[in-house]
Amino acid sequence: MSIYKNIETAIYKRENLLKQTITNAFRLVNGQGDGCYGLILDYYDDYLLLQVYDSSLYQEYHRISDHCIKILACCNRAIKGVLLKDRSKVNDPQKIAESRKSVCITGTLPPVPLIAKQNDIVAGVDLINGQNTGLFLDMRGVRQRLAPYYANGGKLCNLFSYTGIFAIHALKNGLHHAVNVDMSKSVLYRAKQNYMLNHIKDDNRDFVAMDCKKFLQYAAKHNDTFHFVIFDPPTFSRNKGHNFSVKKHYNEFLSLIAPIVSDGYILTTINTISISDDEYISLHPGNWELQFLEHEPDDFPYYKEPYLKAGLWKMR
Repeated sequence: MSIYKNIETAIYKRENLLKQTITNAFRLVNGQGDGCYGLILDYYDDYLLLQVYDSSLYQEYHRISDHCIKILACCNRAIKGVLLKDRSKVNDPQKIAESRKSVCITGTLPPVPLIAKQNDIVAGVDLINGQNTGLFLDMRGVRQRLAPYYANGGKLCNLFSYTGIFAIHALKNGLHHAVNVDMSKSVLYRAKQNYMLNHIKDDNRDFVAMDCKKFLQYAAKHNDTFHFVIFDPPTFSRNKGHNFSVKKHYNEFLSLIAPIVSDGYILTTINTISISDDEYISLHPGNWELQFLEHEPDDFPYYKEPYLKAGLWKMR
């Protein structure tokens, strides 16, 4: 079966998402999971972000773009623009940033930020610059599962908070207060902009530019406790000498999180296929009670096994 037939099949499988009103950002084609090796296609409110990981597909991108536009027209979606991001391997480190910038191959460029919607909250996304847009599409199902747990209110600590989407979703679904912790001041600025887009009041204390490990130590020392903690770390990161690796630091972080949770919940995630469900579960203390384990949503079909493990744990 050709890649073009597989693209068509994948898009028609997402027709129900195209009809939703609470979400307008999701994945249309998920690489090998949809039989399209090296190709990712994401939908953001009538814009398409085409990402090519296999250089052999680079010569096909115009044909792929036209093909997707025609299929989506049959689904009553008129595409405003298609952007291409070359994610194939770049040997020269100085050219990586340049190669990660999207180019418009048809239609018009989206605004920066483009306002996208997921789980009935909005976020400003950037389809042009950088490796990530500011909204992780694969967390849609996780956030949906979390919503009922926020109904009784409480206080959230959002570690590795990025653009604040977990906190905004929690606040919109019943939580009273959230603290977003991230080393990057630029992503915290974007988080604050997302608060404004969702009409959430905030002050500077809601955004803490700090190493997450140091924040946890500080919170424990000052007896600061939370009803919820979101621990959604990168698989690996390096920032001004503060490194994080799932394999090296996961257990250490869990031991630091436990003292700041008062009869509450902790969402922990791992985003790698190299760690199985059983291995993920075994990383957690025996007295933590697993409420649910979620993987990537249906628009992220996996080729062999799911990479996302997102578990909600009850602390007593």
